[in-house]
Amino acid sequence: MTRVVMLSLHTSPLAQAGAGDAGGLNTFVDYLSRSLRMQGADVDIVTTTPRSGRAPASGSTRVLEDGRRLHIIGADPARPLIDQTFESVEASVRLIMGTEGPPVDVVHSHYWISGAAGLVLAERLGSPLVHTMHTVAAVKRERDPHLPHDPRREAWEHHIARTARVTTANTGREAEDLSRLYPECADRIRLLRPGVDLSIFRPESPLGPPAEDESEPRPAPVPLRLTFAGRLQPHKGPQVAVATAGLVRRLRPDRDVTLTVAGQLSGPLPLDVAVLAEEAGVSDVLVQRGPLGHRALAELFRGSDLVLMPSYSESFGFVALEAMACGTPVAAHAVGGLTELIDDGVDGLLLESLEPEAWAHAVTRAAEPARLAEMGRAAAEAARGYSWSSTASQALSIYRASRDLHTGS
Repeated sequence: MTRVVMLSLHTSPLAQAGAGDAGGLNTFVDYLSRSLRMQGADVDIVTTTPRSGRAPASGSTRVLEDGRRLHIIGADPARPLIDQTFESVEASVRLIMGTEGPPVDVVHSHYWISGAAGLVLAERLGSPLVHTMHTVAAVKRERDPHLPHDPRREAWEHHIARTARVTTANTGREAEDLSRLYPECADRIRLLRPGVDLSIFRPESPLGPPAEDESEPRPAPVPLRLTFAGRLQPHKGPQVAVATAGLVRRLRPDRDVTLTVAGQLSGPLPLDVAVLAEEAGVSDVLVQRGPLGHRALAELFRGSDLVLMPSYSESFGFVALEAMACGTPVAAHAVGGLTELIDDGVDGLLLESLEPEAWAHAVTRAAEPARLAEMGRAAAEAARGYSWSSTASQALSIYRASRDLHTGS
């Protein structure tokens, strides 16, 4: 049996995606660890729960229904998490070593803060480190130079890539970026493609050919339901989505345009969706919702005609894949993993610009019901090629190879 310790110190994998710092990383760690467990692996997850106004707690462990062990270590909210690396390692060792189970075969860290702790934890446990960046600071700065960042992050990411036994990439594009940024580590980069839960994210009805009357004229006005889902921060582009909806409304006054924005404010930069909607002239058709669980999110996607993803950068793009799996096409910025998920003009739209005018014209051209339905069917079919079972199998192969190299070195 393979025993893997997953480090997710930045945010708990069980946290609600779209709330606070929770996003695709949470989904990745949660579903990968579930699938690893289903394939017989012994899985420990180490995460943090900040406790306001209190010193770090001694930690606790609980066993989840599927047998995964969740170790929660205390974190002092008054100090940056990266400054608590060694406390995190000591707490992790105590919790892991105090749990029955086989020796640890591999430590798999997620995001740079976990990677910093993972380097020390792996050494303490005598195991190799596999690291997943999820996002890379240098790539984000290339796309969004004004994005606030911890000045220590890029140095840490370089050190982690140079030291880890393997660094995984979610997509071929991310692997290219990692090889470009860290050429001395290029031979230790492995592809680990995420999946999607097709039991939740699925079309309303089975896929099939268009109905015979699909192209028949429909009573006007035909609604156009646009959706943005994700953390509410400028880097994710909700401001572009709101401005796009306003311009589409002006370009097509014959359409009942609505915009749903689902998510929660995240990060240090101010962003008020209500104010943006007032400026764009869509306050009367804006629906704001908080972060949604997977089932509610799937219902939202199924009730949408087009999902907008105007992110400055995306290493993968879980929202896009989840929407596509529901049979809803996605209009996305042509960056990172989005360029591999979406086939432009076939199952969605890829835009090189983040100018709302360009988005509005592209959305307007694609917004005919028959074309949206055709792209939606193609999107659902494309999403069928992604599964967490496959991701777990890839991960186990990477873990075993890393362990063999480690024991042979």
